[in-house]
Amino acid sequence: MLTLHHITIATPLGRVILKDLDLSVNAGDRLAVIGEEGNGKSTLCRLLVDPHLLDGAFVVTGSRFSPGLRIGYLPQTFSKEQLCRSVAHLLRLDEPQSSMNHRVAVLKQLAQLGFSIPDQRFDEPLNRFSGGERIKLAIAALMIDLPDLLVLDEPTNDLDLPTLRWLERFLLSTRIPVVFVSHDTTLLTRCANRILHLEQTQRKTVPLWTLHSTGYEAYLNARKANLLRQTILANKQKADYDHQVERWRSIYQKVEHAQATISRQDPAGARLLKKKIKNLKAVKDRLDHQPKLKKPDPEEAVTLFFDAHAPVSSSKRLLEDYLECLSMDGRALSHDLRLTVMGQDRVAIIGANGCGKTTYLNHLIALAQFKGIKLGVMPQHLDSTLPLHRCAVEALRMTGTTEEKTRIMTLLGNLKFTADEMLQPLGDCSQGQKAKVLLASLVMGDYELLILDEPTRNLSPLTLPVIEGMLQNFHGAILAVSHDRHFLHQVFKRVLELDATGLHDHTMENI
Repeated sequence: MLTLHHITIATPLGRVILKDLDLSVNAGDRLAVIGEEGNGKSTLCRLLVDPHLLDGAFVVTGSRFSPGLRIGYLPQTFSKEQLCRSVAHLLRLDEPQSSMNHRVAVLKQLAQLGFSIPDQRFDEPLNRFSGGERIKLAIAALMIDLPDLLVLDEPTNDLDLPTLRWLERFLLSTRIPVVFVSHDTTLLTRCANRILHLEQTQRKTVPLWTLHSTGYEAYLNARKANLLRQTILANKQKADYDHQVERWRSIYQKVEHAQATISRQDPAGARLLKKKIKNLKAVKDRLDHQPKLKKPDPEEAVTLFFDAHAPVSSSKRLLEDYLECLSMDGRALSHDLRLTVMGQDRVAIIGANGCGKTTYLNHLIALAQFKGIKLGVMPQHLDSTLPLHRCAVEALRMTGTTEEKTRIMTLLGNLKFTADEMLQPLGDCSQGQKAKVLLASLVMGDYELLILDEPTRNLSPLTLPVIEGMLQNFHGAILAVSHDRHFLHQVFKRVLELDATGLHDHTMENI
């Protein structure tokens, strides 16, 4: 159906982000593309759809075959221009040649996707709809053209739980092959039947790709076994090398001692010892130049943890709030919101797109700051908090001491920042790197309460277990908005749903 052969993608400056990729997408495929931010997932999606979408930003070699293929493409974000256009424009209902048959086909497609909107809303701009509604409308627009292949780049970023379930049902029921990028572990586990993993190894100098025709969990198990095997082989080779060097050193020292103590009256013996020294040096040179197996450097090999602090007392009341009306831009979103957060609580807030979750978190942040609570914050929109003109090291510095700088660079190194990435402006970093900088800032502070808004949305699914473990061991309370179902189950003890009537307990079994 669609074939890539020996595809290599490089930046104009020569950095290779994908090398010699061979890939075929065929009927029945639900191919998930995974990997850290900046590893080329979105670039690959654009190449799959149309090489012209790369717009000369990359140098591409290799061949792409897609004879007569109709591809439906959902990019990672909608442009400002797209958001200002009407739904009728998106669905091509406003075109002069648009017929009644086309309108019927559009309504039928929306119904098949389990989505309907009132007639009067077709004239509204896309920005008046929630993130989940936009995704449904965009997929409906793609399906009207009867595509042979769908390419969906991060379709889950702004989806609430009901829309995530809707997307899962769509992916599992459609007969059209799909290539999709996602960080959502649950979606990957339930929907993907092939995995393409893009990595940057050896301090991001060597690109790797791995293609597995299995589900996500099977891929993780195979990957874990392979990494263990590589580690064992590398350790064995290192042990063998150390043993050979130790044996060589013992022999060399004996010969060297004999050479130093040989009598001048034995020139023949001296020549033999000199020759033996030369031969031993040649042996050592061969040992040193044998090909070395490198220990694997996988993207999940990151470390991040909080320093030991006295736990916040579970009986300490950090927040107690009653909000009669939650509003935004003069519009009431919810009423009678009651919330209490104790010192060891793990509370998550879920709710439909547009219900006011971020607005409510901002209210709670202001309240906690007013009360003088030691508060760490991670907002949904990372650029609103980070000093984009400064580098990661400078952004994290507070005291300016040498010891602090060393600690920061160690933290960032443990999060797989290269030396260059630590010192480049944050504005040039990927969203995943910005998220890691904010997580590092939380680790460096001594906080009682963390308030997090969608903290996992920019992180690779393979690094999430480390972040989950870090938060599980936090010494205080955590309050977060998230729709990441795996994250919710791993970290939180209580889930509250926000709707127009307030906050309501939501059972974990229904997530």
